[in-house]
Amino acid sequence: MAKIIVVGLGPGDPDFLTAGAAKILEATPTVYLRTAKHPTVPFLNPQLKLESFDDIYDRSQNFAEVYATITARLLQLARTSDTAIVYAVPGHPLVGETSVLKLLNEAEAQGIETQVVAGLSFIEPVCTALKLDPLQEGLTILDATELAMRPEQSLPRDKGYSLPVLRPLLISQIYNARLAGGVKLALMENYPDEHPVILLRGAGLQGADFAQLEIPLYELDRHPEITDHLTCAYVPPLPILQAVGTFEAVQYVVARLRAPDGCPWDREQTHASLKRYLIEETYEAIHALDEEPDKLAEEFGDLLLQVVLHAQIAADEGDFTLADVMGELTNKLIRRHPHVFGETKISGLAEHGRNWEQIKQAERAAKGEGAKSALAGVPHDMPALLQAQNLTRKAADLGFEWRSYDDVIAKLVEEVAELQNAPTNEARLEEMGDVLQMLTNAARWLNLDAEEALRLSNNKFRRRFEQWEEIVRERDLNPHQLALPELVQLWHEARQRAGI
Repeated sequence: MAKIIVVGLGPGDPDFLTAGAAKILEATPTVYLRTAKHPTVPFLNPQLKLESFDDIYDRSQNFAEVYATITARLLQLARTSDTAIVYAVPGHPLVGETSVLKLLNEAEAQGIETQVVAGLSFIEPVCTALKLDPLQEGLTILDATELAMRPEQSLPRDKGYSLPVLRPLLISQIYNARLAGGVKLALMENYPDEHPVILLRGAGLQGADFAQLEIPLYELDRHPEITDHLTCAYVPPLPILQAVGTFEAVQYVVARLRAPDGCPWDREQTHASLKRYLIEETYEAIHALDEEPDKLAEEFGDLLLQVVLHAQIAADEGDFTLADVMGELTNKLIRRHPHVFGETKISGLAEHGRNWEQIKQAERAAKGEGAKSALAGVPHDMPALLQAQNLTRKAADLGFEWRSYDDVIAKLVEEVAELQNAPTNEARLEEMGDVLQMLTNAARWLNLDAEEALRLSNNKFRRRFEQWEEIVRERDLNPHQLALPELVQLWHEARQRAGI
């Protein structure tokens, strides 16, 4: 039966070669090496026939191609050989050895037997050199190549939203200065430039073959003399109050403020007392979006604080935690986007809207809630213009809709006429509401946001009027004494100054 034995050569010192690995190597006439560039190889039995795959690295475009070629070659050898094929790799076969994982998976699929002979990995001698207990410290091990890759389109990395900066990191296989530069840039997104890093080359080797150097992070790619295929880097954790770019730090600070020896003001807050701050911070964020984009990060931080603070209050009262908030959000986003995270296909925005409402109805049914109006999800406390916009949109989703834009405009003209003819102030108030609601219908037919349109118009008026005030002050004018044509002329001048 075809068989492949994968042997770990250890971290480099021949003393670290396990007895099991040595036994296999002694009994095998031919050993296939992923690379001969490993310190243990010269100490193997000189009677062994060694065949390395180093030439594949030179011919291939990338590592994926290298590993695919090695795997294919070994599988072919196993199928045609009467004896087991021995494949030897540095360290432990299942630590940082992509070729081994690929080989094991494809061998299983083809019915080829495999055996893994463990070897000491680079991790143990690194921990020895650093006097580090990886379990006690919660050591996180990352591959340099993966870390240096830039997430496409600002997506989070598949294996985490950010680096676990509160834990120590061990970054393996920093095989050249260029890769060290990529690792440095990735780390500098989360750590201060001066954060200490320890470079280790040849962990597990003796004398001059081993090097250990503590440097500031910004120097990580400036030491080519100790940067090769045996190099790794140890990054100590950040104290939580220095991990200012992490969600954990925000949560810790808020919890600390709410603690018994924290801030008296924060400790006194309740969901009810914070309600007005949530509204205020929301409007300040909207203002920054329109007027001061350079303040967006700050304003979004203030808005996020309200969410975290409410979640902490709930946690203190035993109601729910921030993890519950994040879980509800993540599950809802996945559940309501089956066309992204599932097999559902949609033709456009209209179908997306219908699917969204159907999913929401299914969610309510799953919770045992009775049938509700499609308008039930529109809060009564929402700003009136935005509320009108959402009410008519939800009604339209169920078919309660004008048949053409001309019908909408005709109805708007009708409502304006009714406003003009309203006999009492009470009637005028009602008719004005009808006019405003029809305006939101007209905006929706034009794919415009009525709330946004009015906000932009308010901002435009604000800037023009400020210029108008400036002109009045400059000329020492009394607007109450000016005729209408003079006021209009001043307004035209103000528009020109404002540039809008």
